[in-house]
Amino acid sequence: MNKVIKAFVSKTAFKALHMKKSTKIALGITAAATAAAAGAFAIKAQQAKKQERSVKSLVVEDAIKRLPIRSSAQESYEEALEQSSRPYVLPEFARNNIGFAEYDDFTDTFVLQPKEKYSDFVIFYIHGHNFWSDPSKVHFKFYRKLADTLGAELLLPVYPKAPSYHVADVHEMLLNRYQYLINEKEIDPANIIFAGDAAGGGLVLSLLQRLKYQVIPMPGRAILISPWLDITNSNPDMQTVQGTDPLLNVDKLAFQGKEYAGEVDLESPVVSPIYGDLKGLPPMTVITGTHDILSVDTLNLEKIADAQDLDINIYVFANQLHFFVGLPIPEAKEALEIIAEDVFGIDECECEECVTDEAEEPAEEPEEVIADDAEVKDAEAIEEDTIVIEANDIDDF
Repeated sequence: MNKVIKAFVSKTAFKALHMKKSTKIALGITAAATAAAAGAFAIKAQQAKKQERSVKSLVVEDAIKRLPIRSSAQESYEEALEQSSRPYVLPEFARNNIGFAEYDDFTDTFVLQPKEKYSDFVIFYIHGHNFWSDPSKVHFKFYRKLADTLGAELLLPVYPKAPSYHVADVHEMLLNRYQYLINEKEIDPANIIFAGDAAGGGLVLSLLQRLKYQVIPMPGRAILISPWLDITNSNPDMQTVQGTDPLLNVDKLAFQGKEYAGEVDLESPVVSPIYGDLKGLPPMTVITGTHDILSVDTLNLEKIADAQDLDINIYVFANQLHFFVGLPIPEAKEALEIIAEDVFGIDECECEECVTDEAEEPAEEPEEVIADDAEVKDAEAIEEDTIVIEANDIDDF
């Protein structure tokens, strides 16, 4: 049964004032210090409360808006063509800092073990980046968090990229790796979780439909994060949301999607899975934020799921960016908790300890938040919290 959940996640201003004093975002070479003073931080806390979000997410979004993100894929076409023609090489950061290694004899598929393995699940993660780019540091850090949250092995097939390659090449590679898991490695499909973000989220949904039509055993569950479900980008509501989305550009995505599709019709479920038959697919968890132009098609998916009584849980986070799950903010942590609850079938805990803890939580502060002298002194004594986001990490998020 379709279960649509509006997860408008927020932290109260009272809790926000207990965050660390200063949050810094590295903008390439220049670091922009924000919310350094307790008084300014109190103002941020007020803004965040009105927008039903955490202060950290507000500060991070403000900083991202200053990043020099390209708005046209055509400007970098030759660069992308040359880069996409080269074999993929796993970055040293992903190998040494995150823990990825080559999977068996593949040079384009990698495996990450959780810090503590406590489930039989295998996450088959199809990365995003609009079919044109490979995973960034932000993505790799998220893969680590996801694997550890689910206590599961994570496989990362780095599929061939547009504009050198097209949808047929991508599907062939991903299907080959999936069938290797269930046929050669004899992994029970029921224990495999398809997961993906952005373009990868759309690929998850299109591949599930293909598996169904080819009568290939499907995975037990799917997780779609900020998915790109319709590469036509024809939904007029995208233009409405564009003003609040500093990461994605409607026209740029449309160009990239057309290059990825090649000769395939843009409304074909092979590239725009929202136009396909969604019945008979495994249970899905979908996470999106309202400051993401792609969220409007997730809302269309919600309508389809409701009309057809599909087993899809959709969680909409107010005022959150595209792929906010990869950012160092409280909403990202909450999204991971939601994913774990859906995967393991755990509802909100009602044990005596949790109920007691919930009852002891401090009440929300009044709407007006004022930082007095004592709060200023406390804030000055708190160690700085540094968040580093590089421009090349989020270009083509």
